[in-house]
Amino acid sequence: MRFEAELDIADALDLDRALSHGAATLKALGSDASLDARRSAALGDLARTQTALDLAIPEGGRAARATDEGGRVAREAVHEGGRVAREERAGVSRPDLLHAREVVLHAHFNASDSVLDATGRLEEGQRLVLLDHVEDWCTDSRTKVTIHPVIDLNAELTTPAYQPTTRIREAVILRDRTCVFSWCTRSARRCDLDHVTPYDAGGPTSTSNLAPLCRTHHRLKTHSAWHYETTAPGTYEWTSPHGHRFRRDRTGTRAIDTGPPPDVPRPRRR
Repeated sequence: MRFEAELDIADALDLDRALSHGAATLKALGSDASLDARRSAALGDLARTQTALDLAIPEGGRAARATDEGGRVAREAVHEGGRVAREERAGVSRPDLLHAREVVLHAHFNASDSVLDATGRLEEGQRLVLLDHVEDWCTDSRTKVTIHPVIDLNAELTTPAYQPTTRIREAVILRDRTCVFSWCTRSARRCDLDHVTPYDAGGPTSTSNLAPLCRTHHRLKTHSAWHYETTAPGTYEWTSPHGHRFRRDRTGTRAIDTGPPPDVPRPRRR
């Protein structure tokens, strides 16, 4: 049976993460089915499982009296559920319940900014999102909100080590957004950070010498004649084995030379 639905973008992303988690769990339990089959099975599990019950009862709560007051506790549990529902409707915080969603906000400021813009960019899918929608997500009592202020993505960050620091990695991800290979749209958060000038050849581990490459295109760059260079922060020029050149920046990919682009491998879904 084919199933399609139109959802609020936040609900769609939450569902996608839940299905990915369920598929990974099934694989860890020994399933050798394909990813799509495991995601389908995970959706069925969600349909058969009630995840909204107030099961996160702290030790010492009413559930602890179940052995002493069997019949009455059953009635109390129903009453407790009603109280929880009323608290949710009233916006009362329940620190003992798990967060249903996590929203991470990257606030970009300039020296002249006094208020936030009315729109922002959603990292998943590189979509624009209204500030009103973000406000709705963040005011839900079940949402965990984390704010990361980003002052200047053009600042040069460096470390003497081969592995970039968390701060360097985050700056590169936010600057480039996706894999920087021509026409690739895989999220930078799921990519390797590649030294444009190899570390062994004296290339520094710095924001100006690091670029996100998905695993497929990282291997392509390492084991084939494809190569690239940085011409400006966030701007890269690629050269194919046949000599065709392409410029990739935050607006997309453009051929520097005339003629159709060569066929290149695309990253496979995992």
